[in-house]
Amino acid sequence: MFMKQLKFLMVAFTLLMGVSFTSCLNDDAGESMYDGIGYVRTVMGSYFVDLYGNTYHPTMASVTEMEAQGFKMSGTDLAQIAFKYVEDTPATKAEGGTFTPQDYRIKLVSAIAVDSYSTRYASSVEDMEAIPETAPIVTLEPTDNYGQTYKPWMYGAEMLVLPISWKIVYMENKEEMLKQHTMELVYINDESNESSTELVFYLRHNKGTDTKTDVFAVRNKAYDVKQIMSDFKGKHGSYPTTIRIKAKTDMDGAKLPEKYTDYTIENFKWNPSNQ
Repeated sequence: MFMKQLKFLMVAFTLLMGVSFTSCLNDDAGESMYDGIGYVRTVMGSYFVDLYGNTYHPTMASVTEMEAQGFKMSGTDLAQIAFKYVEDTPATKAEGGTFTPQDYRIKLVSAIAVDSYSTRYASSVEDMEAIPETAPIVTLEPTDNYGQTYKPWMYGAEMLVLPISWKIVYMENKEEMLKQHTMELVYINDESNESSTELVFYLRHNKGTDTKTDVFAVRNKAYDVKQIMSDFKGKHGSYPTTIRIKAKTDMDGAKLPEKYTDYTIENFKWNPSNQ
């Protein structure tokens, strides 16, 4: 039943982020170290909610423990959490084909924030390009050392998550290294270019003061597209079946090309009642 409540994409995401939960699967006695793991959004920095409306209230002690390890709940939107149910939390029961959102008290075992941003609107491509883009990305389909390739994906109809690879100067302080670069997602609010089945976004890279391309950086970045998706559905009667992301790419991460490379999420469907 929990698989219905919280969709799991743990393996791909944790490998990309350089974090693995395999060491948490079992303790010395063979008992599972967590009851659930998956993606959630934070609400007012105090609790989590999943795509199906379930809410998860973490104990203060477990939040404090996670924040001591670098997780900042108050500044997080999309996150991946692993947790144990608090003992007095009632079990969820499904009645036939119906599903009612539930409230749970949990103890966090692990928590990882996903870099999350709003999406910028522009009236036209010309309007968007009035602010110059300063660097390409390498790809939106990076491959890790295990041969696993990652692609853009949707968190429900709320967040567009992009596995972005780009080149960056090497610095000992990785946070400062990453802060120099910004990745902006832009939606062109131009009805003349709109399709009834496809939604198009542009990813734009600003390298800040960085002038070097020493090393690869790979990072999942999530963009809030909930209102855009809702408006699209309201106008066309359904969500887009194809989501296209246009980005300027260069394998060396140095030269900004004139043309865009297209990446797509095909056959997109979202209906929580059928998941």
